[in-house]
Amino acid sequence: MRLLGVLAVWATFASSSLAGDWAHWRGPEMTGVSREKNLPSDWSLDPQKNVLWTSEIGGRATPCILNGRVYLNARTHHDVSVGSSELINAGEQVVCWDLKTGEELWKDVFPVYETDIPAPRVGWASMTGDTETGNVYLHSVSGLLRCYTADGERVWQRSLQEEFGEITGYGGRLTTPLIDEDRLIVAIPCLNWGETGNPPPKHTFYAFDKRTGELLWIAAPGGAIGDTFYTNPVVAIVDGVRQIISGNGDGGVYGINARTGEKLWGMKLTKRGMNVTPVVNGKYVYISHGEDNIDSLAFGRVQCIDATARGDLTEKGGVWRVDGVKAGYASPCIHDGVLYVVTDSGEMIAFDAKDGKKLWEYKIGTVGKGSPVWADGKIYVMEVNGRIHVVKVSREGAEKLSDVELFATGGQKGTDEIYASPAIADGKVVFVTRDRTICIGSADAEIASADVPAMPAETEAGTEVASIQLRPYEVSLKAGEKVEYEVHAFDKNGRFLRTISEFKLTPDDGLAGAKAENDTLTTAADVQLPQAGVVTVEAEGQSAKARIRSFPPLPWNWDMEGLSGVQVPAGWVNAQLKFKPAQIEGGTVLKNEFGPGKPAFSVWMGPPEMTSYVVQADVMVEGRRQIPSVGISDQRYDLILKANNLKLSLQTWPAHLRINEESKLEKDPVGKWYTLKLAVDASGEEAMIHGKMWPRGEDEPGEWTLEASDPNKNDQGSPGLYVYRLPNGIAYVDNVIVSELDAAKSE
Repeated sequence: MRLLGVLAVWATFASSSLAGDWAHWRGPEMTGVSREKNLPSDWSLDPQKNVLWTSEIGGRATPCILNGRVYLNARTHHDVSVGSSELINAGEQVVCWDLKTGEELWKDVFPVYETDIPAPRVGWASMTGDTETGNVYLHSVSGLLRCYTADGERVWQRSLQEEFGEITGYGGRLTTPLIDEDRLIVAIPCLNWGETGNPPPKHTFYAFDKRTGELLWIAAPGGAIGDTFYTNPVVAIVDGVRQIISGNGDGGVYGINARTGEKLWGMKLTKRGMNVTPVVNGKYVYISHGEDNIDSLAFGRVQCIDATARGDLTEKGGVWRVDGVKAGYASPCIHDGVLYVVTDSGEMIAFDAKDGKKLWEYKIGTVGKGSPVWADGKIYVMEVNGRIHVVKVSREGAEKLSDVELFATGGQKGTDEIYASPAIADGKVVFVTRDRTICIGSADAEIASADVPAMPAETEAGTEVASIQLRPYEVSLKAGEKVEYEVHAFDKNGRFLRTISEFKLTPDDGLAGAKAENDTLTTAADVQLPQAGVVTVEAEGQSAKARIRSFPPLPWNWDMEGLSGVQVPAGWVNAQLKFKPAQIEGGTVLKNEFGPGKPAFSVWMGPPEMTSYVVQADVMVEGRRQIPSVGISDQRYDLILKANNLKLSLQTWPAHLRINEESKLEKDPVGKWYTLKLAVDASGEEAMIHGKMWPRGEDEPGEWTLEASDPNKNDQGSPGLYVYRLPNGIAYVDNVIVSELDAAKSE
């Protein structure tokens, strides 16, 4: 018998989850707390005790539990070592198990591409479930944001990298999506186009319609990102206002309005990126970090902030702080007025949440990066080196109940590794380690749970319109297509008031030829190159903007003539200030020089749904000793001139080179123009990839220089450019052409 007030919980906590689910990686309350009872205090794999089922599929992410099913995204099992015959099939996967039996119900496997994230870090961000629709959501290491039904059918997907310029790297920078009401919110570092494309990159929140994937709004409350970050957003109602609260890549923590993205408050703690996810209790926000503070010599801090305050709180000092506590990996949990913090050196410290007084300290062992979970009077907490602890806790102290050390499997030596946090539902605790997934519980225990506390009430909606939104916020269309807009009105607290029926749309010069009529804008049909621009609306004394990219039929041919200053072709994603127009031999080309940011970057020129086409470009590199690489991208495969190595390379997934065909160059290419051409045919079961290079101005050779087939194919993707920058080196690009595949097939 489940002891749960379903109706009361649903009415007040609908955007999180019920006690029988673990839809958000930090639980139904987003605080690392479960209200489940009768959970095991000890367990063992050998001899087996309180273990209900195990799987040989492991990972790094916290599992999502929704409606009796467990969801996990992780790497596939394939060996990715150099020369392995399995490497070609390696990738990422979503797995669904039956929570009760451990039966694998479905699996979706897909390739990894255009990221430096290596296989051991694949499956970084946790999946998120929606208790209203039953859908689950993925944020993959390649930047796919995907919605699945409970049975594994793909509902919609967005390519955060190709559409919005998401930046990833070896360290990840991947965050877990958040469901709030009708919105799916994900935070990414990015450089897009237009006003959202100017460096430096910022930690930006993207709010999508959870049912359709339509983009509703974006918000970038902080400054330039200072480092890799893993902090995730949570939702809370504070003093009647619904807020999204999150750490930030700029070393701060911010609160924004959950429905409009308006920045409410912020506090800078460090110059490094934040990794810890905050917890909220009442009006107070708790967060920690393990880096240098901006205002003291101590490393690390535990901070309490009053989220009813507004503006920049950095100098106001918050409610209380404890310096010198390095807690930069595991997120805290809070229960019954006690804040539990796990430090980077393996201590668990209990603080009085009211005043920050240290209540006690308990030595767990070594560093733990999975976050602790309070449940049934005890805390489940992990060490990276494969040890799981169960600790009885109270305000007075901590007592060890059990600990289990897990050893590596699959021929690996030493201990297993743990980065994921526990998930608890229906009387069961699910652990994910590098090598396995384990579900523990007592087979004969009664499944019971206390009610999830209701979220506080919001302030009643006012009558005066304080802001409006033009929806959808950003779309990609075919030339001549139309988009229908809605204008939503909100009060000063972000409460939705109404949909405005009468308004006027005004497109800017970037959408020359577009026609606006009532709620509809139709893009120009008779254009040769893609367009990108902004649509403005004014209503109820307020204004709002939305963005459009419009793509005519192929071919597209950018000769760069007419570009000046810092201009780049319209709508190119992640190109601004990376490429600048330059004059060479009386013509305009694009020039890249070494600058801030990652050495390698990609520019995206079209929508991610494109398939089976040809990309061609003229390229040149200059430099001595440290010479940049430059290339073109077609459907998530890259053809790269690697001048330093005197090679032409055809590849995908740069972290492991899942495909890596190379040709030795006969001549030094420095200072000479060459033409690159890449064709991908994904119409069959395998993708057929063909690349060639020849001196510009000479006849195109009839044979392809490099060819490959891919059974684990990238079935779609945007055309793009690739550059790997090196000091004192310069890369040039000119005459970029994207064309239909048929012409290349006939050669």
